[in-house]
Amino acid sequence: MGGGKDDGGETGPVSAARSGDLLKRTLSSLVLVPAAGLLIWIGGSAFDVGILFIAGVMAWEWGALVSAPSDRHRTRLVLMAALLASFVIALTVHVPAAVACAGISVPIAVVIARQLRVVGPVWLGVAVIGTVFPALALVWMRSHIDFGLQTVIYVIASVAATDIGAYAAGRTIGGPKLMPKVSPSKTWAGLAGGMAGSMMVAGVFTLLHEDARGAALVPLAIGIALIAQAGDLLESAVKRHFKVKDSGSLIPGHGGILDRVDGMMTVLPVVALAMWASGRSVLQW
Repeated sequence: MGGGKDDGGETGPVSAARSGDLLKRTLSSLVLVPAAGLLIWIGGSAFDVGILFIAGVMAWEWGALVSAPSDRHRTRLVLMAALLASFVIALTVHVPAAVACAGISVPIAVVIARQLRVVGPVWLGVAVIGTVFPALALVWMRSHIDFGLQTVIYVIASVAATDIGAYAAGRTIGGPKLMPKVSPSKTWAGLAGGMAGSMMVAGVFTLLHEDARGAALVPLAIGIALIAQAGDLLESAVKRHFKVKDSGSLIPGHGGILDRVDGMMTVLPVVALAMWASGRSVLQW
């Protein structure tokens, strides 16, 4: 998000490779976006199972990312156990109880990792946080608040618009780098473009949703863009620490699931917590 890499002057194999990558990204999006939209629209058990599946893939990728090859099997087992336990409680008792379970599971996972002599047990705790909390936040938003469908669409659209705006501004404007040691392609122009994209979504929802107020959604949009950018940079930092380019290769042209939902990982828990504290959807603020 917010890539500002200058492609000017590239020809031959490099240009052809970028064109091929763009085609893969486009085709993948044409498949994934309608499927995700349908799942969100349907809601209910289908949505919960779908989110559990996506979170399971995230856990699988986290397991490979934060552990040595010899430890990956055990790391993934610990992550899957934490995820399944939290979801069972969320779907049979209540989401807040599942959040408490997830919170408790973080230190438990670290302790288990130490007992199993898994490399980097603290990173396993980070993986639990990055997998379970966003998934539970999304399930709670969709099923346990007023205007759940509209709220989920708004939050996801805001993060997507942030991503698109940052990418477009970063590539067309370029300029000073945001955090070159973490992500060399991200620029301050990309950050501004991301905020502009998120604010555009806020403007659309202000017009379409009778309870939405621009006075609340516009500053919220800026906050979402900043938090999404922080999630993007966080995942980039983790990948740089472990010296990997992509979290996986599941999505052609995109990398892994984590590479696509890095902004969501930070935005969803923060927005869900804010709504839980206020007692209503962000569209009613």
